[in-house]
Amino acid sequence: MAVATLNVSATVYTSNQVIDVTWTPTSAPCTDDFIGIYFAEIPLTDACNYFDYEFVKSKQTNMSWQMINLRRPLQFRYYSRDLSCSGNYSLIAQSVVIEPVNYNEPTHIHLAYGDRLDQIFVSYLTKSSQYTPQCQYGFDSFTLEFYQNGTTTTYTASDMCEEKATLWGPQKFIDPGYMHTILLEDLRPSTTYFYRAGNNEHGWSSIYSFTNRPATKNEAVTLIAYGDMGLSPVEPGAKSTIDRVTTRIISTNITCLLHIGDISYARGIGALWDAFMTQIQPIAARVPYMVSIGNHEYDHVTGGDKDPSGAPGPGGFRPGWGDYGTDSGGECAVPMVHRFHSPSNGNGLFWYSFDVGPIHIIYYSTEHDFRRSSPQYAWIEQDLRSVNRSRTPWLIVGSHRQMYTSEIESIGEYEITMMLQLYLEPLFYQYHVDVNLFAHRHSYGRTCPMYQRSCVADGVTHVLIGMAGQNLDSGVYSTVPWSKYHDQQFGYTTIFANQTYLHLTYYHNSDDSIADQFVLMK
Repeated sequence: MAVATLNVSATVYTSNQVIDVTWTPTSAPCTDDFIGIYFAEIPLTDACNYFDYEFVKSKQTNMSWQMINLRRPLQFRYYSRDLSCSGNYSLIAQSVVIEPVNYNEPTHIHLAYGDRLDQIFVSYLTKSSQYTPQCQYGFDSFTLEFYQNGTTTTYTASDMCEEKATLWGPQKFIDPGYMHTILLEDLRPSTTYFYRAGNNEHGWSSIYSFTNRPATKNEAVTLIAYGDMGLSPVEPGAKSTIDRVTTRIISTNITCLLHIGDISYARGIGALWDAFMTQIQPIAARVPYMVSIGNHEYDHVTGGDKDPSGAPGPGGFRPGWGDYGTDSGGECAVPMVHRFHSPSNGNGLFWYSFDVGPIHIIYYSTEHDFRRSSPQYAWIEQDLRSVNRSRTPWLIVGSHRQMYTSEIESIGEYEITMMLQLYLEPLFYQYHVDVNLFAHRHSYGRTCPMYQRSCVADGVTHVLIGMAGQNLDSGVYSTVPWSKYHDQQFGYTTIFANQTYLHLTYYHNSDDSIADQFVLMK
């Protein structure tokens, strides 16, 4: 059979550009006909070795693809089943080869806080490390009068702990390019800066702006928080969250964003990291995107000598209780620690703390030992003890797995929940933590201020915010007096705080309406 042509609206593209693919429909397509996007070197006979695909509907003649700069030539291909839709796939149409306008286009631009209030990390990615990365910045978009050079890193399949992250292929590990990071210093508090990243040789990004955090508690801040996002369209709610949050960041003075674990759900598929970092750029290039570690970034069984957290043992923290598995697809946080940044006052991305106006935020890891004898517990206690409540009257802690939920849990989840309540809840109560954020369950839930399963006036308010994109829970809820609100819908939260008032609001993505809110006062 002659191979037909898939027509494309462009043969070269920039990151996030939409390419339209059109074709003449067959008289009776199979229900599992599909168009895939392939690395150009993949043999035409290898139908299943696509990077991504979409099924073709009856009478469909066009399809739109939002492009990701994967730094390589690509091709669209249409495959259909032989033998009246019961046989093997055969190629029936293909496009010309398409490629990026600039293989070294600065992509994945994102911000993070450094150690000091006057520091911000600017990060981006290109195909090559040949030239020095740079950030130009200033007080208006027409005069980027300052510049700073940065550093470069990368990783390869053998740097990670186990399969499938250690295997090469379009649906496994691919060359991730080079990650560049520039540390901007001596930034004025509460001041807006314009910037671009890149260099003269490879080209420059668009010009973005950010507003540095305030230096004292006297100014109010607004944060956005969620967990368990993943990648659109793989995870059904991710696009609506990205769209709602991007709109809010453009229209409102948002100080930073908290993503409490389960970031991209790449799970060893390297190209999904490219897709996720491209997806969050409209947000992360404008506000610091502060991440914590989740099971889908970290959990592994072997290859412990590659584990960047330094956890002992072949698979890190794997007690007899709990449901710690192989949820990272072998990545063991290697892509995370190369792509994202944080203050250096703890253990890299695994646990650290930072101030945002009147709030002190502590990220801790439920994927690592949190018992009293552990280094992490000692660090958490020391950080809690050192918080100056006259400087940061609000204290928020955050980690991935839930300490409380009114959803019925599996045995493995329940055991971890009980251990978190046993070891960390007394510590949080002792040091008067105001809010404990967590995710892992794909839903929203809020407790009263509480301690040891009872509502108390000086207790910790626990908020489950795992509803940002991954498939929602459909589990049954138990009836408990400390659960004040819960639902299973896609959404996000905002946290507004000044020195005497904290207001957390939960929005549904469907109509951006307020679904739940609460206020704490000092």
